[in-house]
Amino acid sequence: MGFQTAKDLYSKSEINFLLNKIDALPTSAAIPCIVDWLEQNRYMPPEITENYGQFNRNMIPHLIEPLMMLHPDNPTTHLTMMKSVQSGATTSLIEGAMAFFTKFKLGSCLYLTSTKSMGKVRSSSALDVLIDNSGLDKLLKPISKRDGSRKTADTTFYKEFSGGVKWLITSYNSIGDMKSNTFHLILADEWDEAGIEIADQGDIAGIIEGRTMAARNYKIVFVSTPSRMETSRIYKSYCEGDQRQMDVHCPLCGRPQILELYGQGKKYGLTFNMKKDKATGTKLLDETAVRYICKHCSGEFTEAHKQNMLENGIWRPTWQTTNFRPKTKNHRSYNNQGLLSPFLPWTRICQQFVNTEFGQDLMLYKDFTINYMGRPWASQVKSSHWQDLYDRRDSYQAGDVPKGVLQFTGGADVQKDRIEVIITGWGIGGESWIIEKKIFFGLTETLDDPIWAELGVWALTKEYKVHGQAQAILRIAIDQGYNPHEKKNLGRLKDFALKPHIVQNFVADNHIFIAVRGVAGEGEIITPKKVQGGKLTKRYDLCVDLLKEDVFSRIDRTEGQGAIHFPDFEKENFKQFCSEVFKELSPKKFGWGKVYERNEVLDCYVYSLATAHYLSLIQRPAEVWKELEQYIIESR
Repeated sequence: MGFQTAKDLYSKSEINFLLNKIDALPTSAAIPCIVDWLEQNRYMPPEITENYGQFNRNMIPHLIEPLMMLHPDNPTTHLTMMKSVQSGATTSLIEGAMAFFTKFKLGSCLYLTSTKSMGKVRSSSALDVLIDNSGLDKLLKPISKRDGSRKTADTTFYKEFSGGVKWLITSYNSIGDMKSNTFHLILADEWDEAGIEIADQGDIAGIIEGRTMAARNYKIVFVSTPSRMETSRIYKSYCEGDQRQMDVHCPLCGRPQILELYGQGKKYGLTFNMKKDKATGTKLLDETAVRYICKHCSGEFTEAHKQNMLENGIWRPTWQTTNFRPKTKNHRSYNNQGLLSPFLPWTRICQQFVNTEFGQDLMLYKDFTINYMGRPWASQVKSSHWQDLYDRRDSYQAGDVPKGVLQFTGGADVQKDRIEVIITGWGIGGESWIIEKKIFFGLTETLDDPIWAELGVWALTKEYKVHGQAQAILRIAIDQGYNPHEKKNLGRLKDFALKPHIVQNFVADNHIFIAVRGVAGEGEIITPKKVQGGKLTKRYDLCVDLLKEDVFSRIDRTEGQGAIHFPDFEKENFKQFCSEVFKELSPKKFGWGKVYERNEVLDCYVYSLATAHYLSLIQRPAEVWKELEQYIIESR
């Protein structure tokens, strides 16, 4: 028997199997420090960041510890980053980990984001750039030809590298993609965008965990800005870890503290002064007076010290001070809040706080808390009993116009046999007065019924006296949620976009009205939407959850900015105004639920409030209101 070659002994598939195993062997037994490797190998071009250039640990001192937790020698299996905007987490933490795992053949990576289209954008604008500028392009598998077919290992959503490392880029909704492979590194970007469950197959967090079951060494990274505290995924994940906050040392006394905003009972934190603009007389942020007051020595220092503070800062677990204990000892969780960010100047944070009217504008303050402070939004809703409102009602009668009212909006709720309208008066600082309630009776199922003509004529001709001058109603938002032509046996009971709608047709001929629809969940206060069918071309979706939260956060204010005033009218109206509370409607699902069957007064006021936002009355500066009042007085 003659000499036999390896080709004679092994089939082609066996040879390829052995070659792949050899290819997967590491080039060195030692795996370097992840930060050292990034500094030596990663370049960030101008198209992905304003802070372009070679990766430099001094640019992100607050992210060094989290990066070190992703080294395979570190026992951390789960890492959560609850962050502000401009935190550097996506570019440094997520992309840095993917590059490191790929270079040293530590395992395949699953990158998850909110939608497939967003994954496509991230793949082309960031991940391809990462490959090209970190030396990973040399590891990409080439296009292969097999049996006349063409196969590529470098597509938008899938990339294959030497050493058996694969990247899968997909969305939280693509459960099929998640089930296809085992991953050693899973990166859940914008984790708060993930749904509750996917395709009726359970909670998505459990599905993600299951993709690592066959991996001996693995890391799961959750990164996101938070949302509402009750439902925020990233906040829940943060609480399941050891809840790390960064202690920085005062440059004056050297004592450690967590950076916070000044106020709310604290006499320390980030603060500022206001100055008067000489040309307009309005108050503006004095950027030269932005400073931090030490919690311990009450000394003041500026942002010029922030870099040194971050470089010497220490991430400390804080779970011992909360009611939340870590689920496992290997879960590290970080609150990368805005005051720590090297890319978010303190002056900008202060300006955003000023824009919220120092926390009085609930809509803007919620955005500030989430995006700039990097903390979940704790509901500001206060439970208020209707009797309390009734007992402190104002002395004016329904139909009267109290002092302070300058302009008027309305909200209308459509029922089968009536249309109810609330007219609201508005003044400086979003202070409001419910002026009157009007009910029109009739059958709303057809525009031929006199109820619609009566409503239209009344809305156009109704006037109220302000400083002796007649003022018309500016706009009335009318709810298109009720459509008498809806068929109860249809799968979708409120298919507004696909057929003409009686309310929409009425609004098309009565331009003092705007058609609105309440939408649950997070979003913009009021969003224009195109309408198909019928004569109307546009309606407005309202974020009713946020609008109602705004209402009930101001319910106890009796005067001044944001206060809500009630006339001396029937108790039934107060019951309807307090007819809903924010609660857990079903497991893990929070929203507004009724505690009293009738809620027309609340709904109508919410629509009237949305109309005030539509007309920018809420955001109007006090100086403009005063000019309007002077104009009305001089017009007599």
